[in-house]
Amino acid sequence: MTGQTVLFTGASRGMGRCAAVELARLGAQVLLVGRNQARGAAAAEAIRATGGSAEFLRADMGDAAEVCALATAVLARRGPVHVLIHSAGGLLPADTRTHEGVDRGFAQNFLGAYLLTRLLEQRILASAPARVIAVGSGAHRLLKSADIDALIRPGIPQPQMGSHQRGSYQMRSYQTAKLAVTTWIYGLARRWAGRGVTANVLDPGIVKGKSGSEHFEGPAPMRILMSHVIPFFVAAGMEKGSQQYVRLAADPALASVSGTYFVSGTEKQQCSSPLSLDPAVQQRVDDAAEAWAAPFLPGS
Repeated sequence: MTGQTVLFTGASRGMGRCAAVELARLGAQVLLVGRNQARGAAAAEAIRATGGSAEFLRADMGDAAEVCALATAVLARRGPVHVLIHSAGGLLPADTRTHEGVDRGFAQNFLGAYLLTRLLEQRILASAPARVIAVGSGAHRLLKSADIDALIRPGIPQPQMGSHQRGSYQMRSYQTAKLAVTTWIYGLARRWAGRGVTANVLDPGIVKGKSGSEHFEGPAPMRILMSHVIPFFVAAGMEKGSQQYVRLAADPALASVSGTYFVSGTEKQQCSSPLSLDPAVQQRVDDAAEAWAAPFLPGS
C-alpha cells in the first residue's frame, strides 16, 4: 500500500486502531478520524513512532456539521483518497437526537458515513483504483421491517422509558442503521461499476473488546450476556478481527470485487438479509438519506 492514502473513521481505538497500525506498516498514509482528540492524537503518534505515516482528524460522525468540516479538511489536502473505511459507530443513548432531529444512533452508524462519502465522491472516483469499505453487522438480519422515517425525521420526545424499552430502542436503531449501510453499499457498487472504485460491506462478527455493549441501556442480565457470556465463547481476538479490514483494503485479489458482503473476512453474500436485498427497501433508504444530506451538499 505504499503511496496510498487511507481515510479511516472510528480508528482511534480497538480493532480500528489495530488495523490502522497494520495499514501504516504496509506503507499507507493513514488519516485517522475519531471523536476523542487525546485518544486520536495518541493513536496517530503511536503509528508515527513505529515509522508509519499517520494524521488524526477530529470529527463526530454523528454530527453533520463536523462531517462537512472533515470533508473540507480532506479535500483541502488536494491528494487522492484510495481507501475510505467507515468504522465509526456503536450503541448510542436511546432516543437522543442530533441538531437536525435525527436519531443520533442512526446518524452515527449510517448517515455520517453516507454524507462523508457523498462529499468526497468525486475525489474518490478521481483516485481510482479506490475502495470504500463500510462496517456492517449481522444484527441487521433480525429486522423483519425497516421504519427509516421514524429515525430520520424530527422525533417527538418519548415518555420516560424503562430499561426494556431503552434497550429495545437502541438495538432497533442499530439494526436499522446496519441494514441501511448494507443496502447503501450495494447501491454504491452498482453506481460505480466500471469506474475503478469498489464498495463492500464488512461484518466483522463478534470481536473481543468491540461489542460496545457497555453502552447498552437494557436490563443488566442482557448486558452481561452481551458483554461477557457470548464473547467468551464465540468472539475472535482483536488482532485477528483487525486483519479483516486490512484484507479488504489491501488484498490485490479483491481489487475488482464489489457489492459483496464479507463475514469475518470471507465472502458470504447469503448472510445479508432478504430485507437488505429488497429493491424497494434499497430505494427507500437511498431516498431518505439523500433527502437528509441534500442541505449539506455543494450547491444546496
